[in-house]
Amino acid sequence: MPRRSAVRHGEFRVAAATGSAVREQRRSGATDIASSALRTHNAAMELLNEDRQSELLSQPESGMGYQNVTIMLRGGEERRGTVFNTEYLLYSEEPVSLLQRITEPSQRLLMLERKELGFGERILSLKVIQSETKLSSRVRESSLSKTTSSGADEAPEKELQEEEEFKRFSAYANDRRVTPSGGLLPGSYATTAEDAKQVKTGRDAVKRYALPNPKPAVHVFTIDPPVTTKLKRGIAQPAYGQPGGGVEVIFVNGSPDKTVIGPAQIPP
Repeated sequence: MPRRSAVRHGEFRVAAATGSAVREQRRSGATDIASSALRTHNAAMELLNEDRQSELLSQPESGMGYQNVTIMLRGGEERRGTVFNTEYLLYSEEPVSLLQRITEPSQRLLMLERKELGFGERILSLKVIQSETKLSSRVRESSLSKTTSSGADEAPEKELQEEEEFKRFSAYANDRRVTPSGGLLPGSYATTAEDAKQVKTGRDAVKRYALPNPKPAVHVFTIDPPVTTKLKRGIAQPAYGQPGGGVEVIFVNGSPDKTVIGPAQIPP
C-alpha cells in the first residue's frame, strides 16, 4: 500500500543492517571497525536481522512498542533485555540513551568503534517474558506503587461489542506491528481513542503508557477493528521512571487488514 511504502522510507531498516552498515563503513574507511564489532561478545545493543525480527513478530508485546525478552546465546549463556520495534535489542542494565543514538548514522559508527553495538551473531533465540516477576528491577520499578487497576496483561479477554476507535503511539514511523496490508499483529498494544485525547505530545505518550523508550512516541496509528474483536483492557502500570495511568488495550488476535491507518504525527 502507498501508506506503508512511504512509512518505510527514511527509517533505518534492520532487514539490511549488516549490508547497509558495512557499506556505510566502507565509504568512511571503517570496515575494520565493523569487523571488530561483529566479533565482540560484550555489545550493549544489537541490531536484529530479519530472522530474529520474524521470531519476535510472532510473539506478543510486553507493552506498546517493546518486548521484554530472555536471550539465549551461543555457549549456553542467558541474558535479559528489551527489544524495540523488533529491531533494536538493548541488554538489561544498559543506558536507554543508546536508543536515541542508534538512529543517527554517525552515532552508529561511533557505537561500532566502541564495541557498544553488535549484529546479534551470538543470539540463538529470543523469547518474550510473560510474567512480571521475571523482569529485572530496571524493567519494573518496585519503588513505585501500582495504580488501583491492573495492567491489560492481567485482564480477561472480552469481545468488542460495538464500534470503537483505538490509537497506537510509536517512536517509529515504520511500526513493525502494523502489517503492510493495514492490519495489526496478534498481541499488540494500543489505547482507546478516548484516552488518547489526554496525549498532546510524544513525551506525553511515553509518560502515560509507561514506555521504556525515551524517544518521543510521535507517530500515531488509528485502529478501527470489527465488532467481536478480542481485547484485554487495563491500566498502564508505573515503570521505567514513568507514572503510567493511561488505558492500555491488547489486541489478542490482532486486527484484520485495512483496519489500521496512519501514522499521523504529533509534536515531540
